[in-house]
Amino acid sequence: MEPIPAPATRDRPSPSRGGADPLSALAPFYDLDVDGYDADIDLYRVLASQVTRRGARPATVLELGCGTGRVAEALGRAGHPVTAVDVSAAMIARCRERCRGLPVRGLRGDMRALDLGERFRLVLVPLGGLEHMESAVALASALSTVERHLAPGGLAVVDVAAPQPEDLAPGAQPLVQGWTRELPSTGGAAASSVTKLVSLEARPSEGLRNVTWHFDVQPQGGALERVTVRFSLRMSTAGERELAAALAGLRVTGWYGDYELTPLADDAARIVATLRRSRRRRGP
Repeated sequence: MEPIPAPATRDRPSPSRGGADPLSALAPFYDLDVDGYDADIDLYRVLASQVTRRGARPATVLELGCGTGRVAEALGRAGHPVTAVDVSAAMIARCRERCRGLPVRGLRGDMRALDLGERFRLVLVPLGGLEHMESAVALASALSTVERHLAPGGLAVVDVAAPQPEDLAPGAQPLVQGWTRELPSTGGAAASSVTKLVSLEARPSEGLRNVTWHFDVQPQGGALERVTVRFSLRMSTAGERELAAALAGLRVTGWYGDYELTPLADDAARIVATLRRSRRRRGP
């Protein structure tokens, strides 16, 4: 992707991270951003089938960080009762609409503190959900939530992006264009063209990347509008995740580099870990 200058347009920034719904500005564009991304779906279908007890109803699934319901919809269509949780009310509203008529329950909640009083055969944190945990304490809290909701004999899966060289280069990187796609029309309005622009600022000493996404919306015959979303992602090491899991009462049963469960290697694009409950908690 070639660096491009930022266009001179109206800017409508997203709410701050401290707001009531920090990702509300992203929700209208989320499905465009993940359009066609289904590489992980078959894995989750297979695992949900594997953890279904013989002769029992399809396994119950808890998805933490569900977004607009990409995974929840697929598992719901496969017959699995899914509880889909996201911190964003706007994301959950879209998830409920998307999964209408399916055995999917959409709930707003923070994966660092969620306690539904239920246990599930499969607990998922897909597509980088743990990267939104901005500290080691937050990571440990999220994995404690996983353990709290995992049924005996159940399986948990977490998926994060493998670190890339640019993630370790300090400072701001040039603004780059990610894609241009068509936003479907709603309410009789004409479809709009949307271009996503990405800017990253790495803070490798903290394992953080400050992310800025601009969505330039061009309605047919209208003025260009820019919607800006800002958030931070944190890279944690495999050792840190394993320690946080152990403190939560979980044990890592496998490290993989893709959704085919190929053993993890240095050139992997993803880091997928499977976890099960330990016999006893090792930490407080």
